[in-house]
Amino acid sequence: MRIPPHALALLLALACTQALAFTGPQPGDVVEVSLDQVHPTQAVIGYDQVYFKLERFARDRQKLFDEICESNGQDEAQTINVSADPLKPDSYACKDEPNKHPEEMKTVVVGPGGQFYLTDGHHTFSALWGQPGAGPQLKMKVRVTDDFSDSADMSAFWVRMEKARKVWLKDGNGQSISPAQLPAHVGLKALHNDVMRSIVYFVRGAAYDKPKAGKVSPEFLESYWANWLRERLVLADYNLSERSGYHQALQAASELMVKSPLSKPVGGGMTAKQLGGFKSVKRKVLTKTADERLPLVIDYKATH
Repeated sequence: MRIPPHALALLLALACTQALAFTGPQPGDVVEVSLDQVHPTQAVIGYDQVYFKLERFARDRQKLFDEICESNGQDEAQTINVSADPLKPDSYACKDEPNKHPEEMKTVVVGPGGQFYLTDGHHTFSALWGQPGAGPQLKMKVRVTDDFSDSADMSAFWVRMEKARKVWLKDGNGQSISPAQLPAHVGLKALHNDVMRSIVYFVRGAAYDKPKAGKVSPEFLESYWANWLRERLVLADYNLSERSGYHQALQAASELMVKSPLSKPVGGGMTAKQLGGFKSVKRKVLTKTADERLPLVIDYKATH
């Protein structure tokens, strides 16, 4: 039986449509994106965490390339030379191949229209966005965790994102916001400040840590802790503009976080144990942070 030309054309069009439907990035894939291609899934970051990174890059340029390589899943950078340029990947080398350490890579969800929604890496990408010589055109490799590109519309997409806990819809005071209030891109000028989020970052390794390799590390883990601390720690009681006051705030936060039981609910339906909480404070780690990291934050804020 001979197929009419118009029917054959229709069948070919349908076949092409089906093929195209499966050509987009799939979960587990690694894709390269420029920083201005990713959309935030949170409206706030801890500015002090970004300030720490920027000051460290300014003092030791090697750290900038270490950060890029680590975020690409390639361990640290090999020793750089004066010609190393973040926008020219051929001008520097990383210790490993891309995706060798997928647990270190930043993650995205594919949304309608093939848009990328960043679910981990807002602080690193914001620091790289603001870093002289890098910026919004910097290309980075990210790992796809979910493909929600088949959502009927953006409303349906955000419903799926919330159900999967792939979006953080709170402002810097812990008040709920809508997806429409999320900024268009990362960076200090787009995202708002959540001081408590910085506190949580600086007690990592002292009061909690991300689950080790082989376990699932929930997106927005630090944000759950920050929101939990918000009702328990009064930051106005501490002078965060000098090291000793900031150190005291970190000590107070750590004590609250490790207070038993580990089964206490923190956020997102998860307990302190599930969010990496420790049984006791690792004071040596906290002191090292106060001695080595806090001065960089304070110096950056004093000069910018």
